[in-house]
Amino acid sequence: MAEAVPKVELIPIDRLSISLLNVRKSIGDLTDLKSSIKSQGLLQPIIVRPKNKGYEVVVGQRRFLACKELGWKEIPAIVRDLSDREALIFSLTENIQQDTLDPIERAEGVQALINDLKKDFSPIEAVEKAAKLLGKNPSTIYDWLRILGTTEAVKAMVRRKELPVRVAAKIATVPKEKQEELAKYIVEEKVTSSQAAKIIKSVRVKPSEPIRKVVAEVLEETEEYTVTVSFPGTIYTALVDFAKTKKITVQEVIRRAVKQYLRI
Repeated sequence: MAEAVPKVELIPIDRLSISLLNVRKSIGDLTDLKSSIKSQGLLQPIIVRPKNKGYEVVVGQRRFLACKELGWKEIPAIVRDLSDREALIFSLTENIQQDTLDPIERAEGVQALINDLKKDFSPIEAVEKAAKLLGKNPSTIYDWLRILGTTEAVKAMVRRKELPVRVAAKIATVPKEKQEELAKYIVEEKVTSSQAAKIIKSVRVKPSEPIRKVVAEVLEETEEYTVTVSFPGTIYTALVDFAKTKKITVQEVIRRAVKQYLRI
C-alpha cells in the first residue's frame, strides 16, 4: 500500500512556538527569505508537532519566523505526532540535508541525539544507530563529535569555515593550551591537510615543545626536492641494484641521497 500523502493544515501563527529540540540556533538574516515568500508564497509547509495546547515547530523555523514577521495569521503546516527523539531526528536530518547548520550546531545536535539513544543502547551502539539514522558513516559522526572537545577559539574558526572539520577533529587530540596556537598557524599559513595531520601528530608526541619548533621539524622532514639528473650507465646500474636490495625505487634512493647531502 502506498504511503499516505501528509495532510497540510493551516495553523494559526499565535499557536506556534519554536521547539527547544531544534538544532539550528543561528537564525541569520531573514530579509531574502521574506522577500521570496512575499513574491512566491511559502513553497514548502513547515512541520510541527502538538505541544501543550498549541504546536511546536520541528522543521521550518526560519520560514515560520519570516511569515510571522510578515504579519501572517496562519501558516501551512504538516502536523506529526512525534516523540522528542523523533523530533530531534527530523530536525537534524532536514538541516543536514540542506546544509543549513554550522559544524558546531551540527555536532551539538548529533551529541544530543546520541545522549538520548544511550538510554536504550551502549555508547558505541548509540553512535552507530545515530549514523544509520542520519545516513552517515560512524567515522564521520566521530569526527563531528570530536570538534566539541576544542577550545572556543578553535570552534569559532570552524564556524567561520576557516578550519576544516577533519583538521579540527585532530586538533582536539592535543592539549587545550596548544590548540588555539596550532589552529591559527594552520589557518594563517594555509597548511595542507596532510601536513596538518603530521604536525598535529608531532605536537601530540611532543606536547612540551614550542609549536614553531615542532612545525619546523615536520616541514623539514616532509620537504621534497625536484631535480633532473643523468648518470653514466654503470652508476645507474649500481643505483638500480641498490634500490632492488632495499626494495625501493631508484627515485627514492636519489631523493634520500640528496636529502642527506643537504643536511651535511
